[in-house]
Amino acid sequence: MERRVLDSQEIELRLDDDFNAILNMIGEGAPVYTTYKEFKIEKERQREEEKELH
Repeated sequence: MERRVLDSQEIELRLDDDFNAILNMIGEGAPVYTTYKEFKIEKERQREEEKELH
């Protein structure tokens, strides 16, 4: 595996707080599915428990 050399302009961008803030905002406004996944897992657990009781 070879080591990649970073461009000096890219290093400057990575150290820039404003640029990092822009990168962190890329996902803003996108739908969040984590709560849906947690809800779905909880519903599956409830179904399994109901099957075990019957």
